[in-house]
Amino acid sequence: MTDVAAADAIDVDDWAAINDQMRRQDEARETLIKRTRDAQKLAKQAIFSLHRGQHEQAGTQLQQAEAIALELLPLVQRQPSLRPGSYAAALEEYAEGVAFKVFLEERRLVARREMPHVELEEYLGGVLDMTGELNRYAIAQATKRDSAAVALCRDLVEGLMGQFLQLDMKNGSLRKKFDGLKYTLKKLENTMYELSLAEAHRRQYDADGDGGGDGGGRDGGGRDGAQDDPEMVGC
Repeated sequence: MTDVAAADAIDVDDWAAINDQMRRQDEARETLIKRTRDAQKLAKQAIFSLHRGQHEQAGTQLQQAEAIALELLPLVQRQPSLRPGSYAAALEEYAEGVAFKVFLEERRLVARREMPHVELEEYLGGVLDMTGELNRYAIAQATKRDSAAVALCRDLVEGLMGQFLQLDMKNGSLRKKFDGLKYTLKKLENTMYELSLAEAHRRQYDADGDGGGDGGGRDGGGRDGAQDDPEMVGC
């Protein structure tokens, strides 16, 4: 085949269009990766704010993360192959932050329908990650002897365990996160147990202290005892 025939066999304009399309896809991917990093960072900061009790700041950070996700959504819809990876990870982090905030403020699990732009696996992954934050929150509340707050965390995680057991999850990142759920539940149960032991010891200590309230009398060596001791008279 001559060079002329080979050139005629290839549609050069078609290949130029392919090259242009690939270049635009790469540019879109780079833009998406950069912006989704910003969204994911904001969601992480929101979770940190929630642990510090800064709920208003967390709400603002989550709104900013959501705005970035919605800004990029048309691009993802035009090129669905861009969703897995950084975009999905950012939405998963966002779902985790929203779920944690709703639990702290309303003592319930956020419903998937409340985040319509978050897909199923992103929602489930966010909820599973949120249970780790519940464990950290429960430990902080245990140091304040807030057994009711710890029990709420334990009860939600226990309820989630029952719900996830009904799902047919294949191997993958979601399955790995679910496998860690039982360890989170075990940690929360241990925290509850240790808290109950500490409370029992405190009550016993208080009871023992109440029983020894007359220690300042004769046998206690206090002032009255000294006055009754003949050897101490006149000292």
